[in-house]
Amino acid sequence: MRWLIALVVLSLALAPLAGQTEEKQEPEKQMKVRFEARKPFSVMGLEAENAMEGNAMAEIWDKFYSLMGEIKEPVGNCCYGIHFTGEDYDPRTQKGYKYFVGMEVKESEKLPEMFMLHNVPGGDYAVFDYVGNIKGIGSAYGYIFGEWLASSGLTPAKGDMFEAYDERFAADSDESVVEIWIPVQKHELKAASEDTPLKENNLKKKNSE
Repeated sequence: MRWLIALVVLSLALAPLAGQTEEKQEPEKQMKVRFEARKPFSVMGLEAENAMEGNAMAEIWDKFYSLMGEIKEPVGNCCYGIHFTGEDYDPRTQKGYKYFVGMEVKESEKLPEMFMLHNVPGGDYAVFDYVGNIKGIGSAYGYIFGEWLASSGLTPAKGDMFEAYDERFAADSDESVVEIWIPVQKHELKAASEDTPLKENNLKKKNSE
């Protein structure tokens, strides 16, 4: 329940960003969704301990970009923004809401002094392709948690929600793509693929290697 509260608060916190775009986006038309089962993986990077305070998320990205060259052998070229809560998380103040940014690495990768390692648990995910200016991503979260999840027949699962930024990402471009990964309950995936209003948007489930 603490996990779900945090995600709802996140969607509300990011929603005002949608108003910064010149044209209001309709996320249900902008996003495709698929289902994937993903194995656990490790991300090397930096953590914002109280990510809801001020510009903490933007600042941690800026700091990571200046240091990412220290990761010598990343797995692929994808960067991750990972949302999770600590044991001290307080839903009233948002203290303890954490955001970790970095790149996937092998467990054998040497950890530079300035970095931390975050282990993302495996599980089943609903994966949304958000297309558009990054300033409008708040509307995507608002749609996922305000409409899609309630009508999909799914329930949130324990685990980390994260964004994946690959070569398709271009911050200020209307053609930019960001993947939003939401952990969901495995036993209801079949029902969601049949009943969700996004079923025409290339819904499928596959196992990642």
